[in-house]
Amino acid sequence: MTVTGEADMLAKIHALEMGVQKDARAAVKDGAEIFKDALQADTPVWSGETDAPEHMKDDIQATGVKTAGGTLTSDIGYGTTTGYRVHFPNSGTSKQDAQHFVEETQEHTRGPILAAFINHLKVGG
Repeated sequence: MTVTGEADMLAKIHALEMGVQKDARAAVKDGAEIFKDALQADTPVWSGETDAPEHMKDDIQATGVKTAGGTLTSDIGYGTTTGYRVHFPNSGTSKQDAQHFVEETQEHTRGPILAAFINHLKVGG
């Protein structure tokens, strides 16, 4: 890279910063998709009678990438239709054992998500 003056240097720094920001947003988006897909696969499905209109695994949603205090985030979780009941099978009740599927999903996706982040930041997308 050749810099021919102060304005050129500032322009190149700005371009580099924008490229890193773009790659970081793509990395967070890909990481969110990895977690969303794994959570959908790990979420148990009740096979008995129910009045619920929708299974929890069919109501998993991810927000777009957003910036909060300089940190890029994407929220992944259950929608309003099923979100209120996720803690029953995950944490257990007096009549059912805890399945801890949310925590297990977090554990086994940590490596693939970090690999996706590293790939985006090394290669640039």
